[in-house]
Amino acid sequence: MSTTERVAAYTADAVRAAEAPLLAAGLPLMRDAAAALACIVADELARTPGAVLVLAGSGDNGGDALFAAAELATRGERIDVVLTRDRVHREALDAALTAGARLRPASEVRGAVSEYVLVLDGILGIGVRGDVRLRGTSRAVVEAVLPAATSGRVRVVAVDLPSGVHPDDGTADDAVLPADLTVTFGAVKAGLVRGRGPELAGAVHLVDLGLEPHLQRAHPALTVALPVRRVRPVQRA
Repeated sequence: MSTTERVAAYTADAVRAAEAPLLAAGLPLMRDAAAALACIVADELARTPGAVLVLAGSGDNGGDALFAAAELATRGERIDVVLTRDRVHREALDAALTAGARLRPASEVRGAVSEYVLVLDGILGIGVRGDVRLRGTSRAVVEAVLPAATSGRVRVVAVDLPSGVHPDDGTADDAVLPADLTVTFGAVKAGLVRGRGPELAGAVHLVDLGLEPHLQRAHPALTVALPVRRVRPVQRA
């Protein structure tokens, strides 16, 4: 259940700096994030069963989405993956395909949106710098899904933040899928609570990845009252 509380929101640079020592220590942050994401999506599918369309970009955000796709496919869900770039997180894609997810060409999305009950938006994350507007295949795919998303015919879960929303200031153009919920990792990104962020993020689920001790070294970009559902840390073996 979401509760409204005062939440610190951080810039992308602050989050990356907080992640760095944990990654250097070999902690599997991407796997932990993806496992939590898969659990949240599974809860959504329990309420409205059906197929999932995963939109995967080339960076870590796409990797999060694809590892989550692997876990969902292992549970028996129908998972289709559309790659928005030629480059991809290969380990995560291999895991998804091995688990039973299937690749679908981007050119088929417009005519196939009605097959899905949920879209997992993993195109862009906090790794992008400067202009975050979607282009090329990424933009075409989002524009194909947008009518179904805005009309409520398909639910959208954003991975870390909606693709095309700037992680720091929340600026965005019109080619952004409005999320029903955003699963953000480690810390709330400032762009989720600034600019168009609140309009596009939907409900915010915050996955605890253990960044808090390292975030204490950074000043939050802002602190806001936010309805947020905190997801307990993934238990490592």
